[in-house]
Amino acid sequence: MLLKFSLAGLSFEVASIALLLNGGNGLAVLGGYLLLHMASSALFALAIALVAPQRYQRPRAGLLGYLFCFNFFIPVGGALCMLSALLVAMFWPKDQTEDYFDTAQAPAFVTVRRREGSGFSGNRVRAQLGNVATPLDKRLNALVAIQSTPTRASGASLRNLLADPADDVRLLAYGILDSKEKKITQRIVDIRHHLKTVSDPETLAVLHQQVAELYQELIYQNLVQGDLLQYACTQMREHARAALAIDEGQPGLWFMLVRLELMSGNAPGAAEALRQAHEHGFSRVRLLPYLAELSFLEHDYDQVRKLFIEMQYDPSVSSQPQLHRYWRHGRRTIANRSDSLPRARS
Repeated sequence: MLLKFSLAGLSFEVASIALLLNGGNGLAVLGGYLLLHMASSALFALAIALVAPQRYQRPRAGLLGYLFCFNFFIPVGGALCMLSALLVAMFWPKDQTEDYFDTAQAPAFVTVRRREGSGFSGNRVRAQLGNVATPLDKRLNALVAIQSTPTRASGASLRNLLADPADDVRLLAYGILDSKEKKITQRIVDIRHHLKTVSDPETLAVLHQQVAELYQELIYQNLVQGDLLQYACTQMREHARAALAIDEGQPGLWFMLVRLELMSGNAPGAAEALRQAHEHGFSRVRLLPYLAELSFLEHDYDQVRKLFIEMQYDPSVSSQPQLHRYWRHGRRTIANRSDSLPRARS
C-alpha cells in the first residue's frame, strides 16, 4: 500500500504541475490543477501515515488531516519536509521519560551485618571472588585471604564457589570448608570416645557440654546444611540435656538451648529453656531479644512491642535501629512493664 499510494501521489503531483505549466491561464486549468494536487496530497497523506511512528498514529483523523493540509498548502515542499521529518523521527526518536529510568529489584533486608562485606576490603574480596572474569591468580589470592575469616562470615561466598567454573577455585573453596568441618568433627569424635570411658558424673557433664558446644559451633559456622544440620541440632539438644540432667544449674547451657529451639522454630521448647535460664540466673536484659523472638514466633505482636519498649537501645548493633523504629513507633520512653517471664527467685 505504501508503494501504491506513493506512486499514485507522485503521478498526480507530476500531472498537476505539468497541467499548470503547459495548460495556460484559464480557470479550468487552475481547477484541474487543484483537483490533481488535492488527490496527490490525499495520497501522500495516506502513504506517510502508514509509516509514521506508532506514538503519532492517534488520533488517526487528526494525523491524516494534518498531513493533507501540509501537502496541499505547500506543494512539493510539503512532501519533502514530511519525508525528512519522518526520517528524523525514525532514526532520532524523541526521548521518553521511561528512557531515563529502569526498574530495580528491592534490596534484601539483612538483620545482621555481614562481616566479610562490611568494609572496603571485604567488598573488594567478595567482588573478586564472584567475578569469573577476574584473573585466576587474583581470585585465588582473594580466596586465601578469606581463609582465616570465620566461616559464618565467609561461608556463603565459599559455598557459591563450589559451583565455580575454575577447578582451582572450586577445589580450594571445598578444601577450606572441608578442613574446618573435619577439624570440629574430629574433636567431637574424640570427646564422644572419651565419654564411653568416663563414669564420674561431673566429668560426664563437662564432656556432654563440650560435645553440645562443638555441635553448636558446626551450626553457627554454617558448616552443616540439610540433613546434617538436623542431625547436628538433634545431637546438640541431646548432649545439652544430658549435661543438664546431671547439673541443671547451668544458665549458659539453657541459653544455648534457647538459641537452638528458636532457630528450630520450637516455641514451647524455647519458652521452657528461657524460663530455666532466667531462673538459674541468666541476665534478663540479655534474654529480652530472645523473648521478643519467641513472642514473634507465637504471633504475640503486642508482647513483642512491649519487650522492645523495655529493651535498651544499642546503636552499636546494626539491626537495632530498624527494629526499634518498627516496633516502638518512635517512642523513646521505656515503659515499666513486665512480660510473661517470671522474675528469678532470689
